[in-house]
Amino acid sequence: MAGLAGAKAAERALGDALRPAMSLKEEKAQRRAEAVRAAAMGLGAAGCASAAGVSERLLASWRAEDPVFDAALSTARSLAHVHDVVPDVATNPAVLKVALDAILRGVPFIEAGALVGVKRDTFYRLRRGNPQLGALFGAAQNLRRRGASPGRKRKAGLKGYRLVRLDASESPGTDPDA
Repeated sequence: MAGLAGAKAAERALGDALRPAMSLKEEKAQRRAEAVRAAAMGLGAAGCASAAGVSERLLASWRAEDPVFDAALSTARSLAHVHDVVPDVATNPAVLKVALDAILRGVPFIEAGALVGVKRDTFYRLRRGNPQLGALFGAAQNLRRRGASPGRKRKAGLKGYRLVRLDASESPGTDPDA
């Protein structure tokens, strides 16, 4: 679990280091690639959005505005279906990683199961029936609890803010006709 949390921290540090050079377009492309990868694992819309680190609503708007991205997601899901890739937490490490990442971000245990298509009872049975999975889920929840500051309660669905610099011509307060 420490390795997974460390990998997430390293990924964030790399993103922060590259952010001044990375445009919004490049970040969006990276997130879309993660969504397509999740679709190739057989995950549904909720799992793809979680893997990309965006809301389902944003993922849906990306699909609506970009037919090529929509086709890529559909094709990846079809590929998973044709090759019998099952989004099973117990047998697919990539799916397990999506669930653990969600828990580390503060998503409640049951909601993390729903993200990867596992029903509530099945998710609890899986946790109780497999000591190694139970230990991983418990460690993820403990890491999340230790990382959360006690004075602040944040909703699991909040992604935070990202400051974006606009060119003078794109500034919302300027009127080009004035």
